[in-house]
Order: sequence, then structure tokens, then C-alpha cells
Amino acid sequence: MTTYLRPSYAELKSRIETDLAGIPAVLRGPLSAAWSRACHSQHGFLEWIDAQCSPLTCELERLYDWAALYGVDRLLATAAIGNALATGTAGTPLLAGTLLRGPNGLDYAVLAAVVLGLGATPVSIRCTTTGSGGNLSAGQALTLIDPVPGCASTLTIDVTGITGGAEDELVDAWRIRVADEWRTVTTRGARSGKPDDYRWWAKSAHPSVSGALVQMHALGLGTVIVRPICNSLINRLPTLAVLDAVSAYFLDIAPATADWRVVAPIVLPVSISIHLLAGFDTAANRTAITAVLNSLVLAESSEESVLAMAEIDAAIATVTSQYTRLSPLVDTAVAAGEVLVLNPVVWV
Repeated sequence: MTTYLRPSYAELKSRIETDLAGIPAVLRGPLSAAWSRACHSQHGFLEWIDAQCSPLTCELERLYDWAALYGVDRLLATAAIGNALATGTAGTPLLAGTLLRGPNGLDYAVLAAVVLGLGATPVSIRCTTTGSGGNLSAGQALTLIDPVPGCASTLTIDVTGITGGAEDELVDAWRIRVADEWRTVTTRGARSGKPDDYRWWAKSAHPSVSGALVQMHALGLGTVIVRPICNSLINRLPTLAVLDAVSAYFLDIAPATADWRVVAPIVLPVSISIHLLAGFDTAANRTAITAVLNSLVLAESSEESVLAMAEIDAAIATVTSQYTRLSPLVDTAVAAGEVLVLNPVVWV
């Protein structure tokens, strides 16, 4: 895509001075300066208009307009949700809306009233604040803000954790989705259930989803297995809240006759061992190499992903050539449903 090239003030002034060569110098300088300033502002407006002609370059306000035309809403921040275990006197009610305070300082609300049983009673809760800060791991404690007679003051998060909290979709990621839908509509007319469509729908369901593996006819003719990939989450795996969000989105948009399943990918660990020469075995080099290798692995998100040894060497070489790769000694290719995940780099 070509971009409008706005001439600089100096270029405009030089051109205008040339055009006014027949005018005395005492007038030519002030006139060319005034005229070039006016023209420079006009070219700036033309540059702005040119940028608004594409969702890839337009300003945020215009991006909302482009997105509305193609039905690509920006994914807004989501609240973490999950279960906590409550204990206390059997028969004690814990009402919906009861607030608890987490170790992160955020509040969580009970979503549905429950009556405590003899053992630990699951309680569905959701963070009152959106964003990834509301995610909590299993075993952490939540404290009742206001005591509830007959209920222990602390609840313990169950094994699935409190998950699904995510920030607003990045503007650049939203731009790409808008442009992708524009290209699809203009070339194919609509999305009808092809593998790329399921990947698109998965990314449109939750801000944490960065891609998806799609297996067609894996469980029989007409079946589809969709495995969301979440590069920003642990081991690139979707949490239960993300899987539920993708499934709910599919219910509304996938073809009515489609037989689909939404499940987590299978982790294929990538173990890399490196020996750095003594003079180059620094903390900075180790950190930089780990970063480029992680970026390399995260870029592999397809059903045919192959992490080649040559790619690993090329990535390390961007930091230093003074190394020996001890493993892997063969290319790493994924099997059906697998996603590559980088293990901690081993330094020998």
C-alpha cells in the first residue's frame, strides 16, 4: 500500500522561490515563506485524509467507523471468573452479591446464592474489576468484606483458579482483525465455516486468544476441533473461562449444522541447550537469547508448525555467534492438536 508523501516546508519553499524567480529578492523571500506555510498545512490535511482511507492507518475514531461497517467490535477487557470453596455451618446461606477481597486488593462478588453443605461448598464468583489483574491461582484465599454468620471468613479458590480476566484488545491487533475481515468480505463474500473462519471466530471471542488450531473431520465427517492458543497465558493454553467464551461465541456464529468442539491444545515442549563461550556467557546474552527463542516459538501457531534447527541458530545468532547448540539435534514438528511451548533454556 502506497502512502501519501507530504513535502516538507523546506521543499515547498524551494519550489515556490523557483517559481517566483522573476520577483525582486526583497519580495520573493517573504512571499515564498508565507505561501509555503499555507501549502504545507494543506498537504498535512491531504496526508490526514489519505490515512483515513484504510483501517491500517486511520486514527482511532475512524477505526471505530471502519469496524462498524464490517461488524468487528473491539474486544473490551473481561473480568476474571471462577469458583471458591466456602465452609461453615451447614444450611447457612451465602447470598448473591456478597463481596470478598482478594490478596491482590481487588473485590470479588458471589454470582449465585448457595446454601453451605457439610463440607466445602463451591461458590461462583467474579472479579468486580476487569483486566488480567483479577486472575488468581488455585489455593489462594479470599476474605469476606462483611462477615456472614455461620460462614468462615475466608474462602479458598478451587483447582481451576479464577481466570479469564484480560485487558482491552490492543489497537494494533484490532486493526489487523478489521483489515482481515475487510479482505475476507471483498474476496470471499462472507465466513462460512472454513478453517480460517474458525480461527478468526476464536480470536474474536476473547482478548487472550492469539490464534487457534483447527482440525477438520478429526472425529468423523463434518466434525471440527478448535484449540485456542493464548500466547500471553501459561504454556500458551486457554483457561476454562477462555474456552467457555469461545464456545459461547461459536454458538451464535458458527454454521447451525456444524459439529464442533472447543478444547485446549496439547503442549509439545521445546527443550534447547546452549553452551556460550566463556567470554560471552553473560546475563545480558542469556536474557536476550531467551527472548528471541521465545518469540520464535510463539510465532509457530499452525497445524503444520516445524521448528527447524536452522531457525533456532538464526535466532541465537542475532545476539551472538559465539555459542554451540547442544540440543535439539533434529527439527521439531507438531502432531495433530499440538502447540510448541518453550521450556526454560538450559545453559551448559
